[in-house]
Amino acid sequence: MPEGQVSHRNALRMTDALRGAPVVHVHAGAHVAAQRIPERLEGDVFTSVDAVGKHHVLHFASGRALHSHLGMNGRWRLLTADEPVPQSGLWLVLRSATHAVAQYNGPRLRLYEPGEQIPALRSVGPDLLSPERDPGDIAVSAVSRAEPSRAIGDTLLDQRLLSGLGNVYRAETLFLCGIDPWRASGQVSDGEARAIGTTGAALLAAGVRQPGPITTYSAPRAGSRERTWVYGRAGRPCRRCGTPIRAHGMGDANRTIYWCPTCQT
Repeated sequence: MPEGQVSHRNALRMTDALRGAPVVHVHAGAHVAAQRIPERLEGDVFTSVDAVGKHHVLHFASGRALHSHLGMNGRWRLLTADEPVPQSGLWLVLRSATHAVAQYNGPRLRLYEPGEQIPALRSVGPDLLSPERDPGDIAVSAVSRAEPSRAIGDTLLDQRLLSGLGNVYRAETLFLCGIDPWRASGQVSDGEARAIGTTGAALLAAGVRQPGPITTYSAPRAGSRERTWVYGRAGRPCRRCGTPIRAHGMGDANRTIYWCPTCQT
């Protein structure tokens, strides 16, 4: 399940591989065939790829923009031109002379003409990895705008308030900050909110640099597969105090939150 670090890693890799390259061929699957993407994009030139939360925006010299949201199961793959493109779940392939980018399992993919606004981005909160904003300021603003009685763990998954954190990173961030996920957002101080933003951004940035499963904990034993402080560890002892880690569904989506009832107050 992709979180914000995947989007930023994809954006960096695709921009490095494709910037300045013409689109030499487009394959559009049935899900996007009605958009006539091949005839609209072939011959255009890649300029950059941006990431906001789980959103990707591929920009082209014509001013067109291809918007993608990965949802729970979507993904992008960057391949060299001579690599075979897996077909299962394939929605779109864009080829340059040296590389191909392939999008799988949508669930949202649309090409916009120059000057068109991307409606989905209007309601997206600032990304914790945005180079234009301090992540501490982003979190302070998000918490201040949340319903005061709303659990802070639920607030952090509201992509309208801030983007980037998913289920794994919110649990790990709150543990490292020592904040109970069930505490009301109105009871989180500005200093605590700032720590949440700074810590979450640091974890996401580390995830951008580390492909593979999300890793927030370095196991002391060589060869250990332990990767997290609390996420996925229900019933197992806290790495700091030994208290059994708890887990419970939270919010309207009932996403499972993990926490230590002793270390997180």
